[in-house]
Amino acid sequence: MKVSVVTGFTPTPENRNGISGLIYAILKYRPENVRIKIYTYNYNLLGKEEIRDLENDLDSKIIEIKEPRWVNWIPKVWLWRLSTYLLKLPFQCYMVRNVLVNYLKRDDPDLIWVYPYFFYKLSERLPHKRFVVSGCDCEALIRVRRFDSKVCLMNNKILIHNFLQLRKGLRFEREWNKPNVKVHFVGFEDFLFYEKMYGYENAHFLLHPHYTIRDKQINFNDTKLKILIAGSYDYFMKEDVDKMLPNLIKNKNKILANFQITFLGKNWDLIKHTLDEKGFCCEYKTWVEDYAEELIKYDIQLSPISFGTGTKGKVLSALANGLLVIGSKFAFENICVRHDDSCIRYNKPEDIASVLLKIAKNKIFYGGVAEKGRVQVRKYHNPYRISRRFFEIYGRVDKTL
Repeated sequence: MKVSVVTGFTPTPENRNGISGLIYAILKYRPENVRIKIYTYNYNLLGKEEIRDLENDLDSKIIEIKEPRWVNWIPKVWLWRLSTYLLKLPFQCYMVRNVLVNYLKRDDPDLIWVYPYFFYKLSERLPHKRFVVSGCDCEALIRVRRFDSKVCLMNNKILIHNFLQLRKGLRFEREWNKPNVKVHFVGFEDFLFYEKMYGYENAHFLLHPHYTIRDKQINFNDTKLKILIAGSYDYFMKEDVDKMLPNLIKNKNKILANFQITFLGKNWDLIKHTLDEKGFCCEYKTWVEDYAEELIKYDIQLSPISFGTGTKGKVLSALANGLLVIGSKFAFENICVRHDDSCIRYNKPEDIASVLLKIAKNKIFYGGVAEKGRVQVRKYHNPYRISRRFFEIYGRVDKTL
């Protein structure tokens, strides 16, 4: 089977400046009979040497597609405003170039995979070709859930932006119901929302493959267990993090006696400063060269995610690499783990401090929970398994086209 891939993000083993990990995992572990060619807009800004290395790694030609010139004529801040307030669709949807259409006609593939949805308009230019569009989340559901966030409701600018993005999401997702298009979600609720909202039956839900794994000995016998908080302090985590802090500070002495906290990601300066003022002495790293190698230095990952959809890649990676993950219901959505068996799910973020103290009193049990989480994720989110299922579903020949 010959597959042409059109992606905004050049595939990488871990997410790199964007959602580039999912597509890598599915392509890397594809069946032997699947031949691929990748067309990338390279939004994640990989260098030419890195792209050449990826060509060897993925056994594929990677061709970079340049953005239309008009994109460079407009300052980024105005491009964002134009996309938000004036355009009917996200501006990336208008960047399907004739040169790309001609490449695809020349390739004559059996299947065209569009990732993410930005380039779904290609299906109108090539109506006799089979397409799979990866969301990979349902945009409308993301916006509906965001209305429940205090961060959104208390900020008129964010509220208006979210409403406009919801309207856009509803508009372009309605356009996916075409005879030559199938839709791929990595969120079960996203899949259900899509079917219920639009009444379409052209979508499938598949588990998200885990990313790079490393060998790690799970050992909860140390005096101090190392905690990692990974991601960004933004609207996806802000609400739960802010609610978590008072009880952490209130139980400072017991927490300090048993745990060491490290932040990894962006915008944690204020939170680190707040905790350091109370005597926590947290570490803070904005970026690491090898994410999986960094992960296995820790015992526990805190994932205080306030809202979201789909599958959280950082949660999946932590579980796959043997960390005990403590998170919200959104953190574990679409991941094959269970509370107190292979993960710890808190009911409200104020409870996180008491959860940590409970772990400190029963380290052997919770080391076993971390081990079970690793086993579950490596089994059910195995990229070989998911890649084969992906091409089984979307590689089927539709004789009506």
